[in-house]
Amino acid sequence: MRMLIWTPLNAAELQKAMHGANIGPAALVPVHSGTVLLPSLDIKLAEAVLMAARVRKVADRAALFVWNESAAACYPFTAATPIGRGWFWGGHDEVVGMLAAAKRSSAVGRAADRAFSGLLDQRGKEKARLAAAERTAALTGADVTEVLHALGDHRNGVDAVPRFLREFGLPEVALVAELADEGRADAWITPLAPPRTPSWPKALIPPIWLALLAGLLAFGLPWWVFALAFGGSVVVIYAALASAANQLVRRKPVNTALPVVPVTQGAAPTD
Repeated sequence: MRMLIWTPLNAAELQKAMHGANIGPAALVPVHSGTVLLPSLDIKLAEAVLMAARVRKVADRAALFVWNESAAACYPFTAATPIGRGWFWGGHDEVVGMLAAAKRSSAVGRAADRAFSGLLDQRGKEKARLAAAERTAALTGADVTEVLHALGDHRNGVDAVPRFLREFGLPEVALVAELADEGRADAWITPLAPPRTPSWPKALIPPIWLALLAGLLAFGLPWWVFALAFGGSVVVIYAALASAANQLVRRKPVNTALPVVPVTQGAAPTD
């Protein structure tokens, strides 16, 4: 399973903007058309979507690509479409399986994905195809008619991401995708943490609520003491989470959290 984010902003400006906005961690690969972001191998799909949406805010446009050996997805983010809705390549079952793996779904989650997969995969509907073409055209600057033609081959998920990128004038990004697939970037992205804060502090909220409620009932404490204590506990927990989130990028050296890496160095030149 691989993921990358492309944006037209150059690496130097993007690195500075992401560090200031606490976006990441990710490795930045400079390319002629902008920058490719390679996040942690442990990142979940929801985390990657959020990262791409936040990159779009500082870089105007962004696209998240997700793929494995048999299926792929593209989530474009532009000013007109700030919420990325995906387009998929590959057979229906292959796409559902890829997304479940990307989301790190549990057995229950996988069952739910399959139960509602018809709502997710609407590639056979003309309205969905046109909407995807318009979003992709806004992302790449291509003509909507060209994009519609390219999206027609949506059943072939093998090498779909580099094929799509080359078709729309992003051959260097396609090369980065291929090299990432070969593991050429793993030395840089393996040490990166996923953009994830610990979840255990939130698990403290229910027992704190129950303990305070028991104290209220057992000792006849006024309700405002309960409200004040519970509210204060929640504020402390979320303040701790915010501090932990800042540790991911903003409080780290910029070149540690957001290294600029020469993934394409020594690779065959693109067309």
